[in-house]
Amino acid sequence: MLLGSTVWLQAADWPNWRGPDHNGISQETDWFEKWGSSGPKRLWNASVGTGSSTVSIADGRVFTMGNKSNRDTVYALEEATGDILWRHSYSEALNPIQYDGGPSATPTVDGEYVYTLSKTGKAFCLEASTGDEVWNRDLKQLYSLPTPTWGFASSPLIHGDNVVYNVSSRGIALSKTNGSLKWKTASGTPGYASPVPYDHRGTEAFIMFGPSYAYGVNAATGKQLWSKSFPSSDINAADPVLYNGKIFLSSSSFNPGCELIELSGTSTSSKWKNHNMRIYFNAGVVIGDYLYGGSTPHSAVRCINMETGETQWTKNSIPCASITAADTKLIILSRTGDLYIAEASPSRFMQLAKAKVITGTCLTVPVLANRSLYVRNSRGTLYKLQMSEMVIETQPLAVNFAGSDLEFSWPAKGNFALESTDALGQAADWSEVGSGTAKEDDRYIVRVRPSAEQQFFRLRSE
Repeated sequence: MLLGSTVWLQAADWPNWRGPDHNGISQETDWFEKWGSSGPKRLWNASVGTGSSTVSIADGRVFTMGNKSNRDTVYALEEATGDILWRHSYSEALNPIQYDGGPSATPTVDGEYVYTLSKTGKAFCLEASTGDEVWNRDLKQLYSLPTPTWGFASSPLIHGDNVVYNVSSRGIALSKTNGSLKWKTASGTPGYASPVPYDHRGTEAFIMFGPSYAYGVNAATGKQLWSKSFPSSDINAADPVLYNGKIFLSSSSFNPGCELIELSGTSTSSKWKNHNMRIYFNAGVVIGDYLYGGSTPHSAVRCINMETGETQWTKNSIPCASITAADTKLIILSRTGDLYIAEASPSRFMQLAKAKVITGTCLTVPVLANRSLYVRNSRGTLYKLQMSEMVIETQPLAVNFAGSDLEFSWPAKGNFALESTDALGQAADWSEVGSGTAKEDDRYIVRVRPSAEQQFFRLRSE
């Protein structure tokens, strides 16, 4: 057995809306290399139909949704090439109301399955590898649910054996295996945010955001734990954000604006409330004691102090910004397709790079996965952009112990090189590991006996 040997892979899938930690922050590090005047390299493009669904990435596949000719389609694309692996279509009206229309929810990947929700409440479970339908439920028809003005927008949330949706007044949970009803709340109109998991004094729970209230819901039973009035004219769309045991709520409406609340049993109290961060669609990200978000009425990106609610800085002329983050850097896409990379600093807006990366209307948050960035416009143009020279896909590389050796294997399709080093950072000296590589069926295989107490490996795309 090898002691002190490490396999190092700087890559991370993004299997659901807001990422694996449900906070809009990727755990990837060293992903950004400043690009030239022409902007980041475009690795591939795809046309996925009208909508604002973003992408989920898992096991070498990219999943998203769009609408063409009044039919929704769930797409699975090959992560490396953008080729369509499969598609699943069904009848659904485009329903453009003050925007281009199409699906708003993002697919959720859970192991071998992918879960989706349409604007009229059609819920699907599909096999992730083939697109074959496992089950479907028309939630609106089955449970006589009222539809919000712009349709259901909740991305599915997997919790244990259940899949949970922010439909009805405070949500619905189905069996993720067969779609049977596990629990249901009263038949009211939901908001447009997705369920947010949190810990309620040791009890697993969700925050459900409705048009007039935010609710705490017991994850196992659907029982209401608390409620907080937050009326905003049917446009509570930005997910609630967790901060230090408290909950941040925001709307683009002047009233209620934004508020940080604290829970005490079944009651809530306000820590502060103001109009400094009025988010429309995409929730901001919390890094340290600060929240960075797109304050829509101000056409600006703002940083606010989460302890006080005070504005730290404002960067104007970035309309309807969608923000994600990784490695203390902000990834910002404006409605007009301008991409910004900035340091997540409370002192000032510290821009590292900017480029026009896509045309059209962009209301969809960018997604960083495996050192590449995915951006989309509302008419269905989807680009994969290279953020670093070293692009690692998690799916191609497999690692197994073989006696005293490590056995690496990856698909023969594509152009990859296995490299190793004894140190990281500035001391890194990467060299190719190629001796003894053999091809078996459709994979390259190489066995390596690490030569140092600590050794790091990476698969580089050439």
